[in-house]
Amino acid sequence: MLKPGLAIQISCFTREFGAFTREFCTFTREFGAFTREFRTFTREFRAFTSEFD
Repeated sequence: MLKPGLAIQISCFTREFGAFTREFCTFTREFGAFTREFRTFTREFRAFTSEFD
């Protein structure tokens, strides 16, 4: 049997960890979108600079 204090600590930790995981998923999604944008920019920039060769 768990001590009541420990059960509360585990519950708080689980809740905090869940919030962190959600934040991390959001960050990952945002970072993926940024990466796609950056790749598009790089491709367009390369096409633009190749016109001056």
